[in-house]
Amino acid sequence: MMDAPDQDRDDESSDQALLSQIHQRDPDALARYIESHRSSLTGFVRSITSDRLLGTIELDDLLQEICTTAISSLGTAPLDQYEPMQWLQQLARRRVVDAHRFHFGAQRRDTGRQQSLHAAAGDEGMGLEHLLAASMTSPSAAFSQDVRLNRMQQAIAELGEEQRTVIRLRYVDGLPTKQIAQQLGKTDVAIRVLLSRSMRQLEKQLEDVKPSR
Repeated sequence: MMDAPDQDRDDESSDQALLSQIHQRDPDALARYIESHRSSLTGFVRSITSDRLLGTIELDDLLQEICTTAISSLGTAPLDQYEPMQWLQQLARRRVVDAHRFHFGAQRRDTGRQQSLHAAAGDEGMGLEHLLAASMTSPSAAFSQDVRLNRMQQAIAELGEEQRTVIRLRYVDGLPTKQIAQQLGKTDVAIRVLLSRSMRQLEKQLEDVKPSR
C-alpha cells in the first residue's frame, strides 16, 4: 500500500501536470482537473448558495452549469491573473448571482424572452439553451419569423449524430451529464467536453445574427 506522503506527492505531481495543460488552454485537462477537485468545488458552491435557491435548482445542476461555462470559455480565461481554482470560484459566484436574478428577479413582460443561465452577456433575446430547446422541439414552420431559430436549426443539422444526441438529452430532456454518460457508455468528462465543443460550434454559427426584439 502506498504511504500517505507518497500519495500526496503523486497527487501534487498530477495536479501540476494538469495546471500546465490548462494554461495551454486544453479543455480536456480542465475537465479532468474539475473532476479531481469536484468535492471541494461542490463545497464552495454550496457555501455561497442560499437555501432558497437550492429549493429551486439542484446543486449538481448548478455545478454542471459552472463546469460547462468554464470549459467553453477556457480560451479567454484570465489565467495570467488567477489560478484555475480561483477562476472557477469566480465563475461560481457569477453563476449563483445570475441564478438568483433568473429565479427571483422581477418578472419580465415577455417570459419567452428570458435569458437562460448560459446566455451571453448583453443578449436580450432568447438564451442559447432555450434557443436549442426551441429549435429541436418546434415545428419547422415556426422558424420562418425568427432568424436566430432558423440559423440554429441549420447549425444543429450540421452537427454529428452523437453531438445532436447529447445536446438533445441535455437541453431538451434536461438530463444531467452523468446520466447521459451512462446512457451512451462514456465518461462524464467526455460528455462535458463534447457538449462544450458543440456549444462553441453553435455559438460561432450565431455570432453574426442579432437576437430578435
